[in-house]
Amino acid sequence: MQLTETVKLYPNKYRTELIKATMSEYISTVNYLVLDAINGRAITKITTADVNAALPSALCNQCIRDAKSIIRKYNKVLRNSDTQVKLPVLKKMCCYINNQNFRINDDCINFPVIINGKSKRISVKTKMSERQKSIFSSSKLGTMRIVVKGHDLVAQIVYDTKEDAASSNDNVMGVDLGIKCPAVSYCPDGSIKFYGNGRKNKYIRRHFNNLRKRFQKKAKKPKAVVKINNKEQRIMKDIDHKLSREIVNTARAHDVSVIKLERLQNIRSTTRTSRKNNHSLHTWSFYRLATFIEYKAKLAGIEVEYVDPAYTSQICPICGSVHHAKDRNYICRCGYQTHRDLLGAINICNSTEYIGNRYTA
Repeated sequence: MQLTETVKLYPNKYRTELIKATMSEYISTVNYLVLDAINGRAITKITTADVNAALPSALCNQCIRDAKSIIRKYNKVLRNSDTQVKLPVLKKMCCYINNQNFRINDDCINFPVIINGKSKRISVKTKMSERQKSIFSSSKLGTMRIVVKGHDLVAQIVYDTKEDAASSNDNVMGVDLGIKCPAVSYCPDGSIKFYGNGRKNKYIRRHFNNLRKRFQKKAKKPKAVVKINNKEQRIMKDIDHKLSREIVNTARAHDVSVIKLERLQNIRSTTRTSRKNNHSLHTWSFYRLATFIEYKAKLAGIEVEYVDPAYTSQICPICGSVHHAKDRNYICRCGYQTHRDLLGAINICNSTEYIGNRYTA
C-alpha cells in the first residue's frame, strides 16, 4: 500500500526562485502537451527530444507521463458524456520527480533543476521528524511532488508500506456514522463504543461560518476567507483522522476481520432537510471519514465492506418491524428500546445487503 508523507522545504532565496521557475515551466509544458494532443498531435511515442522545455530530462519525461494520463482521463469522460467537456488545464504550481531523481540525505533533499541552461542538482534543507527519517530510510520511495502551501514550499513523498496479515476469523463490527454522534460501533459480542463529539464539531463549523460571513460582508477580505476555510479544514481533517484511528484500534482490540459501513453516497439529496440541520448535513465529511477508516483498516489487515443504508435506523433487530425514532430514542412495539445511532450500528453489523468494498465518490 502507498502512503504519503509531507515535509516542509527551507530553500534560500536563490533556490526558491529556481524551484518556482521549475514548477512554472513544468505546468506550462504539461498544458502545452495536453493541448497538442487534443488538437490531434499523437503523443503516445513522444520523447524528451520532442519537448522544448527548460527542464531536466527526468522532469520532461514526467511531464509526458502526466500529459498522457490527463488525456486518457479526458477521453474517458468525453466518451461517457453527452455534453461538452471542459478542456483540462493545470493551474496550481507543482512538479513531480520520480524516485530515481531525488535523494534524501539527513535533513536535505537533492533533486535536479535547470541552472544557466544546464541540469544541475540542488540540495534543499528540510525538517523531518525521527518517524519520517525512519520511514524514508527503510521504505521504498515513490514519486515526490513539490507544491506551494500558503507561503511555503513542501515536498509530498510517496512510500510503500506493508499491510498486516488479514485475520482468519469471522468477527464483524458495524459502524454507524452520523452528525450528532460522529460514530458508533457494535460487535456481535455485545461491545459498544461511541466516538467523537458532534456538538463540538457543530460548534467549530458554526464558529468558522460566522467568521467567513463577517469577513465577506464587512471587511471584504478574500484572502482572510481562504485562510479561515483552510484552518477549518485542517481542524476537521485532524478530528476525522483521530476518529478513524480510534475505530480501527477498537476493531483490532476485538480481533475483527471486517468493518461494515453504510454507503452514504446520495445522503444529501435523499435526506429530509430543515433549516436547523441543512448546514450540518452539507458540511458533514462522511466520505473523508470513511476513506480514512478504509486505508487504516487495510494497513491493519481488516477488510471494509459497505452495506445498503436503507432503514438501518428504523428496523427493529428483534421483530423486524419498522419505526421512526423519536429524537435519539428508538422504541419498538415489541418492547425493544435503544439509542437510534446504536440501532444503526447493530443493523449495519447484521446486514447482508453488500454493496462493495470501496467508497466511490
